[in-house]
Amino acid sequence: MKKLFALIVLLAFAFVLNACWPGEITVNTTFNADGSGTRYIILDVMDDTLSDTAITNPDDPAGTEGKGAVLNDKHITGGLLEIQEWLEENAPDFITVHEPKIENTYHRIFTMSFDFDDFDDFLDKYEQLVNLSPNMSWDDFDADELPTLESTGGFTKTLTFKESKAIVDASLDWAIDGIFNSIYDEADLAGYVTKADISVLANYSVTINEDKVEELRHYDAAAPDGDFTGKVIFVEGESFEVTGSFFNTTLLIIVILGVAVVGVGGFFLFTKLKK
Repeated sequence: MKKLFALIVLLAFAFVLNACWPGEITVNTTFNADGSGTRYIILDVMDDTLSDTAITNPDDPAGTEGKGAVLNDKHITGGLLEIQEWLEENAPDFITVHEPKIENTYHRIFTMSFDFDDFDDFLDKYEQLVNLSPNMSWDDFDADELPTLESTGGFTKTLTFKESKAIVDASLDWAIDGIFNSIYDEADLAGYVTKADISVLANYSVTINEDKVEELRHYDAAAPDGDFTGKVIFVEGESFEVTGSFFNTTLLIIVILGVAVVGVGGFFLFTKLKK
């Protein structure tokens, strides 16, 4: 009986020392002077099948706190590459699903992107993504949570973009919910893993010309984490705002052409009056 009890304890201990690590999502957006641009949605998942050794838990980089190695592949029915197939089959038509990549030896990188012709096009595609979620809709959000882009100025054109973390998260829910309910195998960690545990907004940035707002994941050795100290910090901001400026060459050309037209017209008028 003692040997059986010891075996059960050992197996339970081994189970605790293995953990899934959430897929880290990066959202990067670039705006041009006319409001057009591109948004990238990047999912970084640590794939234990690509590593010959145990993947150290990022919350325990020294491997001294017993937080367990990262195991992710086993929790996806068919393996992590099923994420790519799911995205290709379920992403809306305006989304480009890029070929997956491997970075830093054992990181599977899944990338989606969409271009927009102007800010109205951006809003239209944004709204479609939010409304793809089975749990929420665009109309659930207040005006101060929705994305806005203000344009001011003359020869120097200034763009100010704002959006909330809540609406960014909402635009990702269609994929997170679909992956969790379609291909995620919760059986191994039933009672431990929920939809909220499989992904996290890890990095965020918006660039307008040379100006940028960003929050990047980082390790904070002093951050409290249960019985231990030190953990990875993800995006914490509730809202984001960035202002960038462009020289308005279009307005300058219009002014030059206008001056030229007035000048030529004045010359002909002067010549006619002189006769």
